[in-house]
Amino acid sequence: MVANSNENSVHLDEVLKKFGAFNRYNIRAVLLISFVFFTNNMHCINYIIVAEETPYRCKIDKCESESNVFQQPWYNFTAPLDSRGCNRYSEINEECSETGFNTSLVETCDDWVYKRDDSFVAEFKLACQDWKRTFVGTVHSIGMMSGLLFQGQLSDKIGRKAAVIIGGVAALVFGVAKSFANSYVVYIILEWFEATFGDNCSPAFIMGVELMHGDYRLHQQIFFCFVATLGGVAFAVAAYLVPYWRHFVRVIYAPALLFILYYFIMDESVRWLLSKGKREDATNLLLKMAKVNKIALDEKTIVNIKCEENKVESSALRETFRSKIVIKRFLICLVWWTSCTFIAFGLIVNVGFLAGNKYLNIGIMSLSDIPASIAMVFILKRYKRKKPLLISFISAGLLCLVQPFVPKQYVWMSTGIYFLGRFVSTFTFTTVYVYTSELFPTYSRNSMHALCSAIGRIGSILAPMTPLLTVYMESLPTLLFGGISVLAGLTTMLVPDLANEPLPDNVQQAENIGTYQLTITTNKEVEENCKTL
Repeated sequence: MVANSNENSVHLDEVLKKFGAFNRYNIRAVLLISFVFFTNNMHCINYIIVAEETPYRCKIDKCESESNVFQQPWYNFTAPLDSRGCNRYSEINEECSETGFNTSLVETCDDWVYKRDDSFVAEFKLACQDWKRTFVGTVHSIGMMSGLLFQGQLSDKIGRKAAVIIGGVAALVFGVAKSFANSYVVYIILEWFEATFGDNCSPAFIMGVELMHGDYRLHQQIFFCFVATLGGVAFAVAAYLVPYWRHFVRVIYAPALLFILYYFIMDESVRWLLSKGKREDATNLLLKMAKVNKIALDEKTIVNIKCEENKVESSALRETFRSKIVIKRFLICLVWWTSCTFIAFGLIVNVGFLAGNKYLNIGIMSLSDIPASIAMVFILKRYKRKKPLLISFISAGLLCLVQPFVPKQYVWMSTGIYFLGRFVSTFTFTTVYVYTSELFPTYSRNSMHALCSAIGRIGSILAPMTPLLTVYMESLPTLLFGGISVLAGLTTMLVPDLANEPLPDNVQQAENIGTYQLTITTNKEVEENCKTL
């Protein structure tokens, strides 16, 4: 049977629209994809619990028998009040009293007592080395950046399914291995490996984008975000119920074992198969989808499905970057991603400084993502992409700029503004996720999306270090988040507005998005690109 190259060519989006949004096949596929976001939401912020701050003080041998309480009554006369547990007064006799110390001579501590001996900080002896504790989060972000530089290309080359499975299994192996680390250096190395090879969020997201027609793409995001939020809540619950950090790490990485089953139960992306010229596999998968959904696809439709076979597989990125228009949009996306990751991860890292129970705060912060995603869907469907993204960037920035000036006695107001800022930043981040995936052609979509995310991780690399700025000014991190958000919002004026256009299959279509509804390629292009069945 030969593919028809006449005017009856059918775009894949037309076939996907016949299936609808929440059919039996799509529900199963979305559930499998959403589990990626459930686990990833726990893995990418594991360090805020694992390497959390632990109080410590200098160990004074002659006073240790006075009391077993950490905050000893004699603490004030053993060290300066601003010593931060790193300095102590020199001893002049064996008495544990004010007369036993020379307050004019300060020495550096060489041994410490920790409030929790089984904490990450205590086991690896990180007293007075706060940068090492926060560096764990930075290394994780560096790993995610390193991984995204090749994961997108891996997904575009070997398929979305394979990339999801490889990433999931890698997270399991390296994640659990971290819990057995016997030194800080070993833990840091394993943290990098886990973040580099164990992040399968990008290929899963692209698979979800390619699964449905553009009319239903935003609705799908609500469910993805809902499941990711459940991952955040599960993370908070696990942290509360399993306080020992080694056991906690095993608990949050163990679910990744299920990714092994994906080899047997997950299907590849139809759009990816067509972009690689695998029409027979794509046809069989479409027939399977039609059978599961109990929808009839006639032979004429199957034969005439338009495909964009990638004839430059080894240089898809090179072909994409030949377009000056695409390069301009890519640079703007980098600004968006850097700002979003810096603000989103910065707010997560600094949530521990809020008043109240830290586990409850983490759970509430995660739950705020659900209304943010629901709002995103309805707002983007009505107002397209550009205006909502501009307003959300600026709104998030203003909230962050205002929050430090709320009087401290109004704890509920300060915390409320903080969570509202998180709500708006989530709206912004999810909008950027969707917007970026719609700007680039199929054969390099995951590569470009992953490249934006990878380079944009510069923001998340810096975010874990922002608590160190509170030494100079308590509100400095929040003010920094606000200023960057406002600046990033202004760049949205330089990109085209989009709504529910079909995803571009090639660079020419990508250049023209936002100016007119994408049309199928010419008859000659179809004849050249589509293979015979």
